Amino acid sequence: MSELPKSQHRTEIKIYDWYASQRQPPRQHLGASIIGHACDRYLWLTFRWAAEAKFEGRILRLFGTGKREEARVYEELRAIGVEVHTEENGSQINCRDASGHFGGSVDAIVRGLPEAPLTWAVLEIKTHNTRSFADVKKRGVLESKPQHFAQMQIYMKLLKLERALYFAVCKDTDEIYTEWLHADASVAENLTQRANNIICAKEPPAKISDDPAYYLCKMCPMYAQCHNMQTASVNCRTCVNVTQTVTQNCNGSWTCEHHNITLTADKQQEGCEEHLFIPSLIPYGRASDAGLGWIEYEHLETGKTFRNGAAYYKSSELSISPAEVVIDPFVAKLKTELKATITKVTKKPRKAVDLSSVTTFFDDPIPF
Repeated sequence: MSELPKSQHRTEIKIYDWYASQRQPPRQHLGASIIGHACDRYLWLTFRWAAEAKFEGRILRLFGTGKREEARVYEELRAIGVEVHTEENGSQINCRDASGHFGGSVDAIVRGLPEAPLTWAVLEIKTHNTRSFADVKKRGVLESKPQHFAQMQIYMKLLKLERALYFAVCKDTDEIYTEWLHADASVAENLTQRANNIICAKEPPAKISDDPAYYLCKMCPMYAQCHNMQTASVNCRTCVNVTQTVTQNCNGSWTCEHHNITLTADKQQEGCEEHLFIPSLIPYGRASDAGLGWIEYEHLETGKTFRNGAAYYKSSELSISPAEVVIDPFVAKLKTELKATITKVTKKPRKAVDLSSVTTFFDDPIPF
């Protein structure tokens, strides 16, 4: 008999790694699926791509489980005589507001359901674990899953439909729970206004809590940006020179005032060398001065100054460097005299800067 491999878990690890390697582009719009979130700041940071969403392979596989369940539900509904539409012109049915910056993609639009056979309705399919499923059955969608409720209200508003069917499936038992929702114009309008405020805001709204231990904050993907002094990611949406265009049928456009161009989705992700952070996205500094191509900051604790700009600290350097590196006079000297560039910080220094943690490139060898 052949010898068993040393690790009995290589196959599962490889599968998880494959999922983790499948990078998804960031969502172009502010999603109806998150507009019911409790924190305005989270919505703004997400819309501005302040941090790249990173999930381990197991979680990404779990997301796929929900998508696969949709196909099964479509088959079941058609089997009982329901008319199910999942695509429009070969793509998932999208709905956007007039600006193009807010909306989502519905699972399906259906007609012929037993409770209301003549009524067109939005269909929203969600999978749950046993605990979550029991809670939504007991308390209903509005109380148990307010984000799902908000999502469906927006879909009904944008698609001009009066009803929606929430179709819940328990992943552990395969039990089904369905709940009819009616359109509430005032709720949908309030959510739309909230979305418009988020989209048009030049600066991030206030945090839902200043306490790093607050339960909603601890679970938030933007925790590092709000509570750990982490500078935002570099892309056009975090740049002070870029604005979203909110006009009728603009299809969610973004404009760079520095280069005077309308930005494609790919270009927004790339950014450029002239990127300048929206000041609030450098959490350890306070903007104190500005000039052509630079913004100067005072460090909140020490009062030391540093500049964000192509000729000073590039945004790409600030995004990977803790404040201790940025305000260290020796690092500043290396940058000024030797034109050094910070490309990697492998660990966060405590008191003094550990130069081995700062990778630099020079035309000549470092003279020490």
